[in-house]
Amino acid sequence: MKVCLIGRQGSGRETIFRALTALGPAVGQQELRQGETKVSDPRLDYLSGIFQPRKHTPARLELLLPKPQAEPQKALKASLEKARDCDVLLLVLKNFSDASEDKPDPAKEAALMIAELKAIDFVTLSGRLEKLEEDHKRGRKADPNERLLLTQALKQLEDDKPLREIPEVAADPKLRGFGLLSAKPMLALLNEPDNAGPPPALELEVPCLAIKGSLEMEFSALEPEEAKELMGEYGLVELVGDRIAKTLYDLTGVISFFTVGDDECRAWTISRGDDALTAAGVIHSDIQKGFIRAEVVAFEDFKNCGSFNEAKKRGLFRLESKTYQVADGDIVHFRFNI
Repeated sequence: MKVCLIGRQGSGRETIFRALTALGPAVGQQELRQGETKVSDPRLDYLSGIFQPRKHTPARLELLLPKPQAEPQKALKASLEKARDCDVLLLVLKNFSDASEDKPDPAKEAALMIAELKAIDFVTLSGRLEKLEEDHKRGRKADPNERLLLTQALKQLEDDKPLREIPEVAADPKLRGFGLLSAKPMLALLNEPDNAGPPPALELEVPCLAIKGSLEMEFSALEPEEAKELMGEYGLVELVGDRIAKTLYDLTGVISFFTVGDDECRAWTISRGDDALTAAGVIHSDIQKGFIRAEVVAFEDFKNCGSFNEAKKRGLFRLESKTYQVADGDIVHFRFNI
């Protein structure tokens, strides 16, 4: 999953990026900082403990942080252009200030940012519709389906509604290539000071997660045991990356399945409802092309049985076709021939 951090200058985007990736400060003039955060999963840890593989490969979130600019508006535009190629947007909202600053208003800031996303999409789609109209006047044949999709999307934006509310339109191949910003899932991150109490109740258009960015960045630089001890003093049981990953999985409908063995135990991510053929393609296109069957056992069944052989004896080891809908936590072995 590719995630882009957007937000106004001074909101703490870089602090949160560093908290998630454990990277240091930016060096030089990088147009785009890239990093990743591993998605911890106790189920994968358990499987690696059983199989003792040479490689333990958790799922990852790929994080993008566009370069900050001297002018706030340019910084915002740079963030949004880079965000077009991402799957999810993390909107960083400032909820801290010093004596020289006015009290922040994160709800207002979120509303303004979301309105800008919709405005950018409106300009993008209006321009495309105008081009189709010009082509029609010149006698060139236009795609009536594309014209209909553009009209539907523009009506949604004119009603001040994001395109994510009509996914059947925004996800259509004729529009998907535009990288429409208001069509993307979005999670707001309320960036609070270290000493903040319970987060305020905000009325936002998108889900919101309160975090203490500066404090979380300190945790990321510590050894795991030291970080856990310090986190306990602040009433935290999970690092910010784990909290964000869980929220994004729920928000986007992403689930994990596992492949296991002496060589590697690995978590793979797919969309809820994807079939076995799609899951095979996530691993490798050759497996998808030569798909024969999927050998499947649910994680909890495997854990209760203790082995594949015992799962087979109890009738919990299944052979599934390419149309089988892979469930969260399935352990899958694909049989294929190319």
